[in-house]
Amino acid sequence: MNSSKTIKKLSACLLLIPLLVTSTALFAQRIVESGDRSAGFRFATDDTVNQPVIHYQQNIQMLAGIDDRPTFKVYGSGRVLVHYPVYMKKAGDYEMQLDETELVALIQSLSSNGIMTFDEKKVKEKITGHKKALKAKGQFYEISDAVENVIEISLDEYQENKTSKKIKKFYKRFTWKNIEHDALRYKDEIEITRANSSVEQFRTLMKDRRLIKIEQR
Repeated sequence: MNSSKTIKKLSACLLLIPLLVTSTALFAQRIVESGDRSAGFRFATDDTVNQPVIHYQQNIQMLAGIDDRPTFKVYGSGRVLVHYPVYMKKAGDYEMQLDETELVALIQSLSSNGIMTFDEKKVKEKITGHKKALKAKGQFYEISDAVENVIEISLDEYQENKTSKKIKKFYKRFTWKNIEHDALRYKDEIEITRANSSVEQFRTLMKDRRLIKIEQR
């Protein structure tokens, strides 16, 4: 009799293990459902995950030989890391914490600004067309000291809206040189103006008052 009860208890415990594992996995993730016009996504919120959800970096052409760039990283836990290279006034590493609402809103803004679906080749063709038209009029426009803006987004899952296909292990890399200048010069190109809004948002967050410098030991 005792042996039978022991076996039943053991079986019940074994059945609970998958449920506990599933629950743990769910608690370690943030799931946002998509809407008619809003993106849905999923990402890990565990601090042990080293892959940032968002990574923004500035590559300054005239300093290409220096492997030290201004960077902005956001992790699924909401932790933000900002790095200023040695040649900048605020040189050093800083950190702060975004709450859940801020992080979700930031990712949503990247989607609404078209970063997730940005077609670099298509937009460059449009800009090239504008430059050729200006050149034909005797107007030339070039910037010697280029600054390349790089945005990388990594999500466990992404869906642009509820009628779109869900993309597992979503990854997007966005790059554009001197985007702030192009956004001003080609105001009718909405892909550029919206993308620049995200870049400006990152630059603003890199100056957030909540940032605390990490003292080196």
